Amino acid sequence: MKRGRLYWLICGFTFLFFLVGVQAQEKYPNRTIELVVPFAPGGTTDLTARIYTENLAQTLKGPVTINNKPGGGGVTGILYVTRAKKNGYTLLHAAGAQMSILPIITPEATFDTLRDFIPLGHFGYVPSVFVVRSDSPIKSFREMVEYARKNPGKLTNAVGGYGTGSYCNLQILIGNTKININTIPFKSGGETVTAVLGGHVDMTSSGFISLGSHIKAGRLRPLATVSKNRHPDFPDIPTTAEEGYPYVNFCDWLGVFAPVGVPQQVQDVLVPAIEKVFKDPQVSERAKAAFLTPDYKNPQEFRKFIESENLTWGKLYKDAGLSVR
Repeated sequence: MKRGRLYWLICGFTFLFFLVGVQAQEKYPNRTIELVVPFAPGGTTDLTARIYTENLAQTLKGPVTINNKPGGGGVTGILYVTRAKKNGYTLLHAAGAQMSILPIITPEATFDTLRDFIPLGHFGYVPSVFVVRSDSPIKSFREMVEYARKNPGKLTNAVGGYGTGSYCNLQILIGNTKININTIPFKSGGETVTAVLGGHVDMTSSGFISLGSHIKAGRLRPLATVSKNRHPDFPDIPTTAEEGYPYVNFCDWLGVFAPVGVPQQVQDVLVPAIEKVFKDPQVSERAKAAFLTPDYKNPQEFRKFIESENLTWGKLYKDAGLSVR
């Protein structure tokens, strides 16, 4: 009898410890979440992630840290996330240029956005703008194209890496007009701004979040907004379509992704938290102050949106002779 009681007592404690262990395992998050930004600090992708990271940490009741992993126009950081443990502690903050266009034009981008990632939430749009220094003789987007046509290879354009929104729009322009512009890659949009301001390159394009304050201060001259409509904060800047180049209109978007394989119970925590944060009025105000257009999409809407973007820009790149796949 005593041995039997001891046996069942041991079994009971073992089962209790097992339950405690399972509950501890299921608690999410119980340590730091790593939000990977596939570019160096200071560019559009990095700055937009910092708009909401603190609020996300507060909502999840656990630390969220940004891990900048630049390289390959975003490839290095994105592949890092695909290889991470599928436990919800490594997420990706990325832009449309990396998720919809990079796999089309870069052989090293061996990922497929909808096969390798779970879209968790769409944050918003970041219309970009082409700029030159305020002392540049170029006064408009049309003048820039004509100058490049008459002076092949003389104009230098800084991009925040191959596969970024600035690179995509420039390549679409070059592919359709057959002009020759010397493309100079940097690690981030922040570095491209410094290069233009310092006179090391002639021009660049990036999100208003990186360039808006310099435009308002008169340090940079805007040539054209890359968007269907003029930016409400910069109504005097014409669009690329108004300048005669309607196909140069890739408006970058931003969102959060998890690698495929993250458990559903983790997604059930992340998705409502991200929705709450992206819809938070304070976060929206910070986004607008940074010239970003908030536009939350839930995972289902986000996935359909990406499918549409992949088709649209895949065709545009192939038609311009830019696709490598």
